[in-house]
Amino acid sequence: MHYNPTLLFCIFFLLFTSCKEKKSSVQTDLPSEFPHSPQTLTLLFCGDIMQHLPQIHSAHEPSEKDYKYRKCFKYIAPYWADADFVIANLETTLGNKDFSGYPRFCSPWQIARDLHQLGVTTFVTANNHSCDQLGKGIANTIYYLDSLKIPHTGTFTDTLSYQKEHPLYLKKNGFKIALLNYTYGTNGLPVPKGFVVPHIDTTVIRQDIQRARRDTATNIIAFMHWGYEYHSLPNKEQRTLGKWLHEQGADIVIGSHPHVVQPIEYYIPDKDTLGVTAFSLGNFISNQSQQGTEGGICIRLTLTKPRDLPVHYQMKPIKFYMYRPYEEGRRRYYVVPESLADSVMKDFHLTKSKNFFRRTDSILQSSKTFRF
Repeated sequence: MHYNPTLLFCIFFLLFTSCKEKKSSVQTDLPSEFPHSPQTLTLLFCGDIMQHLPQIHSAHEPSEKDYKYRKCFKYIAPYWADADFVIANLETTLGNKDFSGYPRFCSPWQIARDLHQLGVTTFVTANNHSCDQLGKGIANTIYYLDSLKIPHTGTFTDTLSYQKEHPLYLKKNGFKIALLNYTYGTNGLPVPKGFVVPHIDTTVIRQDIQRARRDTATNIIAFMHWGYEYHSLPNKEQRTLGKWLHEQGADIVIGSHPHVVQPIEYYIPDKDTLGVTAFSLGNFISNQSQQGTEGGICIRLTLTKPRDLPVHYQMKPIKFYMYRPYEEGRRRYYVVPESLADSVMKDFHLTKSKNFFRRTDSILQSSKTFRF
């Protein structure tokens, strides 16, 4: 059989053109956003940011008249890159001179600058050290965070700003997250007149949650400074308050203050919406060396909201260790995630880190699920 080359070419050309035009028309008919695609948001929570004097001395660069902290977080920062919001507990006041460590902290403002540049988007500031430098410390901390354009909540210079800016709303991808922050106390130091540091008061908290719900918050996060220091299990008050917060409408509860990791628990109410309570994330960076304080966890929480369905949560704890080697004549501080421990640390530091990770695994394995 003989084929006409010209005829074959014409048939092929017509078929190709027809298929191409059909494919193009289908793509054009699709909406810009598929109507049933779920909305997602990723949150990452970090624990206690502390600055003892050795840490401040370590960060000081006299030749540049600056304090530099970026190296401290170079190993953990990649975990922040694709998170929509990274929220951390700033457990120190900020200033530009007269720095001090425990028991009344005042740290270089550059730690907030460097953390923000690396990916920390938001700070909570209500904790037992909020009043360490009295009204000046609260005002300075707010001044530097505002100057750096870093969203924050937890301390306020006056009642007007408290009423206007509390809760703090984080908005993205169709989510409107209400962030609330409370502390059990301020180490016996009174809150300076005119300033506001929200304390744990169930009457006030209930009103705040109700306000957030009226403001159409899609999710409510309560960042709680509570519990006993150095206890690896939450106390009765934490458990009772955590359950109560979920019953009121807070679906995410993040704890700080114990400086050690405590279990994560899950609360499932009748609405089939999963509630998460991380009782304590432990230290994020510090110079503490008691057992359990030499590291902590970050919580990575991805929220997914299918159309007309409750929010679903995908959670992953990220364990890390505070690596403190001597380099160039001074102690250095590095937050090292477990995945990099073998390649970054050596000698007894590596052994200590592995012991810490084993203890942390044991604590996290004791987590429970509750229904109410």
